[in-house]
Amino acid sequence: MQVYGMGLDLKGRPLFPTLEASVFTTELIDSLGANDDRVRAITRAGAAPVFRGALGREVIDVGDVKAQGWTFLINEKDPLRAEVVAALKLLATHRGMDDPTAPLLFHNGDPDEWGNWLQDSYFALALEDKTVPKYILIVGGPDQVPFGFQSLLDTVASVGRVDFDSVDDLVTYASKLIRLEKLTDPVVAREAVVFAPDAGATDPTHFSRRFMAEPLADLMSNEFKLATTRVLGNDAIKAALVGALAGAKPAIVYTASHGLGAAGEPYDVQTRYNGAICCQAPGGLTLADLFGADDVPTDGKPFLEGSIFFQFACFGYGTPAVSEYAHWQTGKVEKNADHDFVAALPKRLLAHPKGPIAFIGHLDTAFLAGFDDENAPEILERWHNRISPFVGALRSLLGVQPSGLAMQPMNERYSTLNALLTNTYDRVQRNAMQWTPESQTRFLDSWLLRGDAQNYMVFGDPAVSLSLPEA
Repeated sequence: MQVYGMGLDLKGRPLFPTLEASVFTTELIDSLGANDDRVRAITRAGAAPVFRGALGREVIDVGDVKAQGWTFLINEKDPLRAEVVAALKLLATHRGMDDPTAPLLFHNGDPDEWGNWLQDSYFALALEDKTVPKYILIVGGPDQVPFGFQSLLDTVASVGRVDFDSVDDLVTYASKLIRLEKLTDPVVAREAVVFAPDAGATDPTHFSRRFMAEPLADLMSNEFKLATTRVLGNDAIKAALVGALAGAKPAIVYTASHGLGAAGEPYDVQTRYNGAICCQAPGGLTLADLFGADDVPTDGKPFLEGSIFFQFACFGYGTPAVSEYAHWQTGKVEKNADHDFVAALPKRLLAHPKGPIAFIGHLDTAFLAGFDDENAPEILERWHNRISPFVGALRSLLGVQPSGLAMQPMNERYSTLNALLTNTYDRVQRNAMQWTPESQTRFLDSWLLRGDAQNYMVFGDPAVSLSLPEA
């Protein structure tokens, strides 16, 4: 078995070298002791309090944003705090927030304290006879509210983030949501665009095209009766993607590709290009084969207005300075960038006054194991448990549920695998299990799936939902 990572650098080379599973597994097992505190802290922080007692049966609509509660979260020391509160006042009122001037305040970047924040600043609201909001919009970049905290918070709430280049862009985005949600008729059509290059049988995009893009396109076409434009394989060049999006009104745009990682390039180059969609490039990847922020029109005309953009690719959501996977690989800790940052494409898409309402993407390196079995990638069945969180997400989005709620299947996978990995660690420490080839394979598989699930995130308000015309 080999471990395949997605993503290309500016020269078209794989960002994550193909690894022999046996070597990678040995490194992970050897790293268990070094990551003792980290594993235990994640498990403790993700555990919500349990209150026992008899309650009357009530019907709960988890998709009812006002009933479930909405708020935004900002670093209490963010220099733009007052401006952000002012910029979100109308949206907060629109969402039914009790006091639009009183957001949740993040006040500690130390991961060891994140569990305390959840207990003292979030769950404790129930003890104060206040609503514990289930929809939370993080405002600010990862320097203000870390990516890791966002992943953790997403296990107990429906979470999104906005990190625009200016407060004016935030105002534009909030105004767009209010305007679209007050319209009588949807601005999108019952249409979808699915885009997936295929670089051949030895490349992960071959499998993402066959076992992700094609089945999901069928799902949207057959189950939801969406007219689905498929730009796949050799046809998935940049010009074809641009043509499919220009003037179109899809409810969903789904892309499955390599994402660019400008490793070793200056920080300004990385923030401009990292996560850009690597289109089919028969002559070798060049900047001309990338679809990124620079390709979002600025002429004021509608561009994917009211849609949700789902991107499967490395760094599509953002780039951590140091990969979440690096500390598990002995002696291989390398920096991705000088600082954590959100990718440029989701920022540009959502800042468009007549653009998409939400973006779902992947942070860090994405792996083939996240949607396919690396032990047997040429599976016979098109539908299998690996892809179930993606199916669940699309069914939720096209069922006009809030975008944050669509991440629930992925978050459940993350939480479950955290518990399984912690259980494995505890059994090893108690000498209650011995490593075998089979248990090592299961451990590596669980670890890859857990890391991949952790890194899917919503950029935008987690309360937004599609407004679809009737079939």
